Amino acid sequence: MILNIIIILFGLVAIFFWIISLQEKRQYKIIYLQMFANLFYAIEYLLLGVLSASAMNFVSTVRCYLFYTKKKERRKVPKVWLIGFISLLLILGIITYNGYLSLIPIIITMFYTIASYLKKSKWIRIVVLLAAFIWIYYNYIVGAYVTIIGNVLEIASSSISLIRYRKESE
Repeated sequence: MILNIIIILFGLVAIFFWIISLQEKRQYKIIYLQMFANLFYAIEYLLLGVLSASAMNFVSTVRCYLFYTKKKERRKVPKVWLIGFISLLLILGIITYNGYLSLIPIIITMFYTIASYLKKSKWIRIVVLLAAFIWIYYNYIVGAYVTIIGNVLEIASSSISLIRYRKESE
């Protein structure tokens, strides 16, 4: 019972950071807040025993930190970092593979990584919007029920931010 409460709390904190990240205009701020969200999601999935999703979120935490440091300084993220993270995700994906379901976080995390690498924030919002629908299915299957609420909020928040920043020029 206590473990379930802890899992729910980690999920709620992750949802909070993820949702507010999507309302930021600057990409480096989006990535900074998603760094915290990914850390809390990683712990939530680890406590649920879902190693693939946990590993992908731990890697995403590191990726967000490194991408944030470059983007905050208005410097380009080196392409070798993108290649390195995609390679790491593939290696961890192979190690943590546990059937077709474990492919979902691996593939989605690759798309998040590519979207975070690109210059325009709208790509992050688009990937989050599309991925949220897939995450609903995944989270239902693995028992991350509170996170499903977050996925629905992601859909709403991504849609709102895409409308708010549709003329984005950064």
